[in-house]
Amino acid sequence: MKVIDKTIKELNDLDPDEALNVFNFVLALKEKPKPYHNKRPQPDAYQNVRKALKNCSGTLSSDIIADREERLFT
Repeated sequence: MKVIDKTIKELNDLDPDEALNVFNFVLALKEKPKPYHNKRPQPDAYQNVRKALKNCSGTLSSDIIADREERLFT
């Protein structure tokens, strides 16, 4: 049996909501992928972030971890 025939057989066994989900999935598969645009950040964006973080002690990752731990244990 061909794949399409097997698929049609399985589709016939689905309830209407499940069939609609499969239909939407098929439509999503058929969509053409959107082209990837490599947008570079503004030249001064990096410098702005560096200025904002200049006075921070430690590392940003350790601050994020500490903040998460606070939320978990409070």
